[in-house]
Amino acid sequence: MNYDEFNTEYTRVLDKIKSGTCSWSELSGHVTRLRKATAGLTKPIERNQVDSDLAALGQMVDLSRRTNDREDVWTITSEAVRRASSGEGTVADRIGRIEASINEITHLANRNPDEREALMQSTSTLRILHSSLQSSLRAEQAEAAAAVR
Repeated sequence: MNYDEFNTEYTRVLDKIKSGTCSWSELSGHVTRLRKATAGLTKPIERNQVDSDLAALGQMVDLSRRTNDREDVWTITSEAVRRASSGEGTVADRIGRIEASINEITHLANRNPDEREALMQSTSTLRILHSSLQSSLRAEQAEAAAAVR
């Protein structure tokens, strides 16, 4: 499986989560299948993104087993991670989406104290992606400044 195929499958799994059309054990199976299918990806950028996406997906599956009945934390979290994980737009756009998603999940965690720890764990991969993109943005800005000189 190449990275584009993974991304397509990952999006399908997120859609299933959002729609509630499959059981949590089935979702867990999708995570395992995607992990095995992407074992051959070796490009560092792709490998890091796949690992980050699979970790987030795994955390969402774990979180789903403990969903708070008062609020559908699973759907909200999966949608926030999906928006944040999108590769569309500029690096600055992506950073903005990640920050917004982290804030959304943090507010959700504050409203659901029984799920707080698990919800905050789901932001860890987003924080890693944010840090990586911040570094990329700084490098792009430095290259642009050097090109102007």
